[in-house]
Amino acid sequence: MDPAKYDITIHQGATFNLSLQYVDSSDTPVNMSGYTVEAKLYNRFNNEKLADFDFAWDVQASGLFRLSIENTVTSGITEQGCYDVLVTDPDGDKQYLLEGIAFLNPGVSYR
Repeated sequence: MDPAKYDITIHQGATFNLSLQYVDSSDTPVNMSGYTVEAKLYNRFNNEKLADFDFAWDVQASGLFRLSIENTVTSGITEQGCYDVLVTDPDGDKQYLLEGIAFLNPGVSYR
């Protein structure tokens, strides 16, 4: 399965939150009991890690979870990059669910 593509915008100096739901090919929520999720943000050349996303379950049995980056971390991000979301199922199989460009908005009030 190829990961879905979804571009995000991170506002420098603000907390970033993204709510997601893992669904199968028939659009049925996947019970993610026993799964682990990790997501990372790299620079656009994919050779320097800019941040790890924090992860929290909203409703694990319905595949609902949230990724976030604290404002103290986004304040140090100074360039756009790329990210992906990797899940590991209870059998240890890994697959990428999501990937995309992470645009940076430096904002006005933060400066």
